Amino acid sequence: MSHEELNDFIHAAERSLALRKELKDCNNYQMILDLAKKLGFNISLYDLQDDIKDERIREWFESSKINPIKNPYR
Repeated sequence: MSHEELNDFIHAAERSLALRKELKDCNNYQMILDLAKKLGFNISLYDLQDDIKDERIREWFESSKINPIKNPYR
């Protein structure tokens, strides 16, 4: 459930200039977690770390995509 709340928190940040400004002032993960909790989002450090890993994996798959070999005899 907290992964869904992380998505909701990110969605809120994308739509709120004030929240983005507050996030910009966060110097570490704990400050982000405290801000999220203050706003009613129940996310954990694991959620943030898991999201970072997911993004790195997605970027790796995207950058290592191999184009199909074209058959010159077709």
